[in-house]
Amino acid sequence: MSTTFRTIEPDPLRQSPSETVEDGEYIILEFSDGRQLFAHCIRDKKKCQTKLKVNKKHYPTQPFIGLKYGTVLELNREKDKFVPLPLGEDLIPEVDETLLELLGLGGSKKTDGKNNDGATTAEAILVNDLKSSSALTLNRDNRNLVDNNTSQAITHERLEKLKEDGKCGAAIIKELVENSSTFAEKTEFSKQKYIKRKQKKYQLRCRVIRCTGATVCEAMFLKDQRRIMSLRQDSLAQILSYANVHAGSQVLVFDTCLGLVCGALAQRMGGYGKILSLYTGQQPHAFFDMLGRFNLSYGEMSSILWVHSGEVFGSNVKCGEIDVDEEDVEKAERDCFEWPCPLQSHTAKYLGKMKTDEKREEFLYKRSARFARKLARHTTMETRTWLHSQSDSLIIVSKYDPLPTLRKLLPFLASSCPFVVFGEHMEPLAECLHALKRENLAINLRLSDTWMREYQMLAGRSHPDMTMSQSGGFILTGMKLDPIQGINEIDEKVLQEMRSMVMRGRRHKKKRPSSNINDQDDENKKHARKM
Repeated sequence: MSTTFRTIEPDPLRQSPSETVEDGEYIILEFSDGRQLFAHCIRDKKKCQTKLKVNKKHYPTQPFIGLKYGTVLELNREKDKFVPLPLGEDLIPEVDETLLELLGLGGSKKTDGKNNDGATTAEAILVNDLKSSSALTLNRDNRNLVDNNTSQAITHERLEKLKEDGKCGAAIIKELVENSSTFAEKTEFSKQKYIKRKQKKYQLRCRVIRCTGATVCEAMFLKDQRRIMSLRQDSLAQILSYANVHAGSQVLVFDTCLGLVCGALAQRMGGYGKILSLYTGQQPHAFFDMLGRFNLSYGEMSSILWVHSGEVFGSNVKCGEIDVDEEDVEKAERDCFEWPCPLQSHTAKYLGKMKTDEKREEFLYKRSARFARKLARHTTMETRTWLHSQSDSLIIVSKYDPLPTLRKLLPFLASSCPFVVFGEHMEPLAECLHALKRENLAINLRLSDTWMREYQMLAGRSHPDMTMSQSGGFILTGMKLDPIQGINEIDEKVLQEMRSMVMRGRRHKKKRPSSNINDQDDENKKHARKM
């Protein structure tokens, strides 16, 4: 008896992301001074939608293609582009090593400064040189330093000339240190801070970061937090967690943060399930720019179904009231298409007039992509059917009043399913919370505010950052009650009788017999009172 094995085809949606930057992808560049910029990595300059502009100057993005995520690059002024550094380099070079080179201590030639493994370290060399050098003492302070802009001998014109000549950042920092009259009088911590500050300005480095929901949200928050309603990455993570977003679910989302929440949902679900995204206006074009920065796959992008706000907020719209007998014209037109789509006569004549094969190939590629979108696009009737079938989660991140918005969207959420409402201010959400309690529409209601603060972690200098974001918004969460079964059927009189019976039982509850030791203690206490 022969056994046959059936080969299982791999799931096209379960594709692991690439470890390197590919052509056409968006990346985030994290600079040493805290800036985060988006870059569209594409070989053809004409198709590049987002140009990389750093310090009022444009740079090409082709060198980023093929690099691994996490690579650190440094600006080379001679080549006028960013050059990748070896593995292990950080955004800011080691301060101690740079300090050794600038002071001319010659640490690489010493052999007495070694660690446990026998390797020469900058810290050990610096300690040995400081011990042997009489000019550098540890008892120095900054009491005699005066900030009057006369300690630096190099002028602004000289610095600009060094930049135009293509001098590297380390050479410019060396010039600044050598021409500073107060550098030798600074303490060791002041020297490190001075060099680190100059490195951030003249030795420009950046790190390649993958575009995810957290990184995109952080970059947009640093760029302009008002456009995304002050939504921080930790608040976005709580929204996805409280809404119970997972693969295979149907999520109804009303997002006015440029499509940031919608892109995070699509990336988290991985193409499994449906995302019913409400939009205002004629077309959802305002979302496409932000969704493009997530580098979504075809499956993830096709899981987003666009629903016009009139389908929900219309005056005569009620959940479940849909005309089943209505003819779906878009579906009938879609069924008429064939694949591959045959060329029409006027299209063939237009192709014949083209001079090169490259133009014909580009035209046919765009034409096939347009017909593929028409074949795979869901019709308005299909989206309306999914909308009225009630969703598993509801997310509202909108600048509109949350109370009427939630009242309109709550019927489209299934019973016992979670909903999340995010807002910049607490007062509208508090009003919404009281209304939900008063009308018995939901349970497990919670209004929370996330407080996040970054810390500086250095040896002997660990402390919170002096500047931080004031608020990352407020989140209202809850669970929808069933409009029929979610009502307490017990009468108020019955509840009072049950409470009185419970209280009566507690009052007439028998006391436990005390032990002999407790009785002896009570007698001793009575005797002490008589005395």
